[in-house]
Amino acid sequence: MKEIILKVLNEVACGNTGTCQINLQSESAQEMIASKLEPELQRYMQEIVECAVMGGSDQCCGGGYHD
Repeated sequence: MKEIILKVLNEVACGNTGTCQINLQSESAQEMIASKLEPELQRYMQEIVECAVMGGSDQCCGGGYHD
């Protein structure tokens, strides 16, 4: 999960501002980060649930989150 957060923070800060800095006290910055994190974390959690339901079978995950 840490890798997902770091990836999104890097994309948000460097990709949008060009300076790799973002004001985390800004409500708009917080909203932008949350909006970018949400789908990534939802996919991650879906993979975790699928792993739990599948019981760790070979069909588990496949999203590369456990590498």
